Amino acid sequence: MSNNPLKPAILIILKETTAGVSEYQLIRQLEAEHALFPETGEGAELALFQKHFIIMNALYQLQQSLLEDGFYLVISPLNIQLQAINYSGETLPSEMIDTKLRDYYLDWSQLEETTADNVTELLSSFWQRYLAIDKKAEALIKLGLSENVEWDNVQRSYRRLAALHHPDRGGDQKEFIAIREAYEILSGCFKPKIH
Repeated sequence: MSNNPLKPAILIILKETTAGVSEYQLIRQLEAEHALFPETGEGAELALFQKHFIIMNALYQLQQSLLEDGFYLVISPLNIQLQAINYSGETLPSEMIDTKLRDYYLDWSQLEETTADNVTELLSSFWQRYLAIDKKAEALIKLGLSENVEWDNVQRSYRRLAALHHPDRGGDQKEFIAIREAYEILSGCFKPKIH
């Protein structure tokens, strides 16, 4: 799609909301004011992906055109905001724009070729990564470790706590199993050094 028809409506919303909006708020406002995104016979997950893609496509098109006018469009699921660029004549630092995401959402074939099965796979992998991060944090707490710990320290802490709570040494079996579980979770998160 060369020119996303949602751009004018999104631009009006962004100009009226100087503090920025979330993607969810933007979708709800567009649906309320313009009766967009009619429900299809497709699965709910695919329909949601399609809404998301169309919004992101419009936002990245706007981001490109607004740069020429001295504005930077922040694009994040929780904050979509129009900001004036405070320096003149300079180009925007490249690290401010995620070019991989921009290129993905500007490629309309990504929308056309994405099936309900693809969306299910994407969501499944997202939740697996999300839960793994959550479990890692819990495991670190269980072993009394910080986020930036080295693998050697994980092993040392595990050995100390396992010895302290081992049932053969009078420790609590449930606590020992919880410590072992934390160690197993972390062993999947770290790449041990091979000597």
